[in-house]
Amino acid sequence: MRKAIIIFTSLILVFSLVGCGKKEEVKSADSTIIVDKDTPSWKNDGGTADLDWYINFDWFAQTWGTDMSSKFITEDTGVNITYLGGTDDKLNTMMASGEFPDIITMDGGNPLIKDADKFALPLDVLAEKYDPYFLEKAAKPETLKFFTREDGHIYGYPNFSNTMTDYEKGGIYANQAFIVRQDIYEQIGKPDMTTSEGFITALEAVQKLDVKDELGRSVIPIGISPFNDSSESNGVFNRTLADFIGVPILTEDGKYYDRYTDKDLQTWLKVFVDVRQKGLTDRDMIAMTRDDKDARLTNGSYFAYFASDLISETDTMSIWANDNPGKEYIAINGPASTMGRKAALPGTSIEGWTQTFISKDAKDPQKAMEFLTYMVSEYGNTVMNYGREGETYTMVDGNPVLNQDLLEFKQTDPAGFEKEIGLTTHLWVQDSALLSRQMGISQFPKALHQAKEWTLEYTAPQFELAGLDVYLSKESSRNAEKINQNWSKTVAKILDAKSDSEVDKAMDEFIKYRKDNGYDKLVEERNNQIEANKKKL
Repeated sequence: MRKAIIIFTSLILVFSLVGCGKKEEVKSADSTIIVDKDTPSWKNDGGTADLDWYINFDWFAQTWGTDMSSKFITEDTGVNITYLGGTDDKLNTMMASGEFPDIITMDGGNPLIKDADKFALPLDVLAEKYDPYFLEKAAKPETLKFFTREDGHIYGYPNFSNTMTDYEKGGIYANQAFIVRQDIYEQIGKPDMTTSEGFITALEAVQKLDVKDELGRSVIPIGISPFNDSSESNGVFNRTLADFIGVPILTEDGKYYDRYTDKDLQTWLKVFVDVRQKGLTDRDMIAMTRDDKDARLTNGSYFAYFASDLISETDTMSIWANDNPGKEYIAINGPASTMGRKAALPGTSIEGWTQTFISKDAKDPQKAMEFLTYMVSEYGNTVMNYGREGETYTMVDGNPVLNQDLLEFKQTDPAGFEKEIGLTTHLWVQDSALLSRQMGISQFPKALHQAKEWTLEYTAPQFELAGLDVYLSKESSRNAEKINQNWSKTVAKILDAKSDSEVDKAMDEFIKYRKDNGYDKLVEERNNQIEANKKKL
């Protein structure tokens, strides 16, 4: 409770600081070089700088300068980075103190982003003064337009921002998949698992087969992404299942669609209840940790695994595939709509994943801007992903191609590759669509190739939902958090239900709870954001 009071007090201070005073005029030193919109400034600036870059993820532990790509980037730009990692607590403390590192990266859904003008310098102003190449050539025009705020400024730039132009060019992969162990799938006759009947029958067949995993234990018919330690809360029951069965994201008139109460989703929730009742899942599925899940996948302990985040399974799937040829996990068509809808799996949207800011306390705003321009540009992305031409890659038909030994290392031992080589791992302003066009499926470890290829047919943009809850009012933001927490409790009740009537009762209680906690106002504000997104798009 003491910790909660401290955090709450810090947040009050943050918002009180945010609410006072007029927008400050941006003041910074003149450029030390003559700038040119057609030439990135790092090419003409021989200066150096040591900058601190804060990444707001507690799992982040990368070190700058120990891998190929970061060494090459420092050689080019003269910028040396000290990476700093942390959590929301640390970020809130920064906001309360008003003291910031040079560069800040946080999740694009963090509510502090809406107050970026209080802690970050406008990138458009910095670019005009120090590096107009950023606006003219490096950054994506559609992304710049989308991130331009009402005051006319751009504060944060995203990674993985895929625009409509990127989708039209193709090669955008989704990150969700329903995967099965190939050997067991073949043993049970490659059944159709898209219907509720076929789904349950296949899992029961696996249970009867009683195949053993690497530790001699019976293979579990199905597992899903962890509930509390994954990119999607509640396993696959926030978004992934709905995407697989094609639940709409908007109503026919373009408004926010209530996916949780969709008839198709409710039907499949009851299928999973039946699966639980028949003992075809993990007994501790709801409380399972990431380490538990990793151990199961590494040992081939699941027949089927419903993944909300394929990339997070890179190491586990690679270890299993390398040690067990012919038993690899492959993607198949899993749960499908009972109403004829097509699966629509989101590739990364225009808002990307994270946003990166140059802070008002940046020691050297010019070098920070030059560095950001470099990292955002096609050249910088190529260095991040491939290294140096002639040393780590060659050009083939206009595209960079990693040296064969490095490519083999990347695809078979991704963890070792990241630690020793580092190419494609400094991803905080990475252009994933460019990487896909350059490297295609070979950007992924071999163990993920088939599953990633499978997603291409079903990938669809969800641009209208970009930043949906970032700009909510304080009241609606609090209500959204309460409703999300209640949904987590509701999902747990549903999965432990003993009958369809218990499922219906849990849903009725959830709907009433939403209604009593500002849901109508929340939907109204979400619809406003959807309309704002449409205008920007």
